[in-house]
Amino acid sequence: MEIKKYPKPEVKNKRIDFFLTGLAFSLLVVFGAFSYTIYDDRPDQLENIIIEEDLVVMENTVQEKKPPPPPPPPEIEVVEDDEEIEEDQPEIEDNEIDQDTEMDLYEQEEEEPEETNEVFEIFDVSEKASFPGGDAGLQRFIAENITFPPMALENDMQGTVNVMFVVDKSGRVRDVTILGRKKGFGLEDEAMRVIKLTSGRWRPAKQRDKSVNMRFRIPVKFQIF
Repeated sequence: MEIKKYPKPEVKNKRIDFFLTGLAFSLLVVFGAFSYTIYDDRPDQLENIIIEEDLVVMENTVQEKKPPPPPPPPEIEVVEDDEEIEEDQPEIEDNEIDQDTEMDLYEQEEEEPEETNEVFEIFDVSEKASFPGGDAGLQRFIAENITFPPMALENDMQGTVNVMFVVDKSGRVRDVTILGRKKGFGLEDEAMRVIKLTSGRWRPAKQRDKSVNMRFRIPVKFQIF
């Protein structure tokens, strides 16, 4: 049997093809090895598996408040039938008052107060002191009897002087004074003089149908026309 021999130039030409083929195969194997993925086995009935855990129930630790014990019942003292129990009976006073006695008490309560020299204000009396003709009559009397002081005329002094006085129980004027700042030039003296002229013309004030002293305050005007 003859052995066939390939010529050398022909073998050298095939070597490069074999090298490239082997290299491509090696790369394919390496790439496949890197791309291969291994998955874990998953049981078929995983969804039906129920994981049971022990539930721990915590007990209530809040202490209940117990109500206080009821007070002890009062002691009952047993009294024998033969023993007499004394009870304090209130004394009933005889408050019956006959009609005559009641009228006497009423009259004593309505006794009129003693007469005093107290001076009442205009709002403390039941009926104030009055001048004949009222306030208009008093102003007319002052205008007719007043005299303008010559010194006040020379100095062109005019204005109002407030006079305070007391009308006593008999209708007389007393305790005449001037209120406020004095103007001078004889105005205060003339105002006091004309008020004193009204003494004895007043009807006194009344308190419980009794004549009483009453204090008055009147402005006296001085005006140059």
